[in-house]
Amino acid sequence: MFDWNDLRFFLELQRSGRLLTAAQRLKTTHATVARHIEAIEKSLGTALFVQHAQGYELTPAGEALLKHAEAMENVALLAQEEITQSTAPLGKIRVGVTEGLGIMFLASRLRGLFERYPGLEVELVAVPRFVSILNREAEISIHLERPNADMLVTRKLTDYRLALYASQAYLDRAPPLRSREDLGRHAWIDYVDDLLFSQELKFLNSFCRNPKVVFHSTSVLAQQQAARSGLGIAVLPCYMAAGDPQLVPLLPGESIQRAYWISTRRDLHKSVRLRVVWDYLVELCAAEQGLLLAEPNDRLL
Repeated sequence: MFDWNDLRFFLELQRSGRLLTAAQRLKTTHATVARHIEAIEKSLGTALFVQHAQGYELTPAGEALLKHAEAMENVALLAQEEITQSTAPLGKIRVGVTEGLGIMFLASRLRGLFERYPGLEVELVAVPRFVSILNREAEISIHLERPNADMLVTRKLTDYRLALYASQAYLDRAPPLRSREDLGRHAWIDYVDDLLFSQELKFLNSFCRNPKVVFHSTSVLAQQQAARSGLGIAVLPCYMAAGDPQLVPLLPGESIQRAYWISTRRDLHKSVRLRVVWDYLVELCAAEQGLLLAEPNDRLL
């Protein structure tokens, strides 16, 4: 059995991604951090991290340990604050999130959070741009890319799948679509190139080398509506489109996978009010993997 104290070092290395940074935040040496990680790995008989040029990343075993380590940390924080009566998990938390995930996924799934914590107030800022934590636009932010700022605590929230969708009205009048090679003859719906807030939104080239784009929008919801109206083909998250009766999934097997990352400022991460929201979002996405990673031909009712 490993020493519970070792989990502090495990969590800090996961959050910072680098031994030296973790050591500085724990006010110790990088050798000490490495020794505690090695102790857990030896006790569990498996590697928890792999080292890349960009830093340390969790192995599948590390991912499995992470949820338990965070739960233990949260229980300790809850106990401490309940006993000291310093801060109850009540009050306001602002969550900045990408438009599609915020409006089409999170907004209808937050009821359970308020049932657990009736005094909680959440502001959901769901916009087609990056919401900055460092500029204090939100306490929690969900991104398409992993932020690298040292002042942030970040973890992967979930993977999700995107695929091609169009209306039946469009397909009835458009050229035949039997394979990827046919996509160059079709009309496309896409983002506005010079207003992209993330390079992760450059989806089209994953499917078609020279797409003929007829409609651009900064809003994924506008793109979905344009596809529903018959303007052309859109690349949409399957959690948005798979349950839409006005959209038809195209070319089964042709999909791409991306990830959402959740972040907060390091100085806020131990706030109980923030952690109950953070943990709920992580649990929610874990429970909804069937929707977030739905294949494009899965019809969700």
